Amino acid sequence: MSADSDSTFLRNFALVIGLLVGVTILLLIVVNTFSGGDDAERQALAQERAERNLAPDYAVRLSGEPAPAVASGEAEAEAQGGVTEVRSGEQVTQAVCIACHQGNFQNAPGIGDQDGWGERIGKGWETLTTHVSEGYGNMPAQGGAATEEEIRAAIEYMIEDETGLEIPES
Repeated sequence: MSADSDSTFLRNFALVIGLLVGVTILLLIVVNTFSGGDDAERQALAQERAERNLAPDYAVRLSGEPAPAVASGEAEAEAQGGVTEVRSGEQVTQAVCIACHQGNFQNAPGIGDQDGWGERIGKGWETLTTHVSEGYGNMPAQGGAATEEEIRAAIEYMIEDETGLEIPES
């Protein structure tokens, strides 16, 4: 009786495995038939996505080259004779600076961190604003994201208002 039940089990097991293999092959054929799209089209789309993902969020400008057009509405408002509204230091910090300076990303001094800002503030206003505008070390240039006045207000907010430290004039 044991040999009979063993052969029944093996026959049923082989039948189930064969059925699963058959269903898998059938599904692969259906997917390949109805997947649609051209390989060249798919490769072009993949190439476009890769280029977009690898493109930098900033541009390096050599000295003497003209500055790129401002993406904000500043130039348009100036052309129409309007005055653009200057954002406060807190607004600029929340919009631009917080991503790195809130979590000390790549050793960026945190907002309100007296120890982190101690060495940097000794360099003075001019150096700090230049580093923010043009980039320095791990920090990318922020000049296109804010005006000089807004950059200074953001530095004042992050350092003087939040830490109580005073930045010396350069």
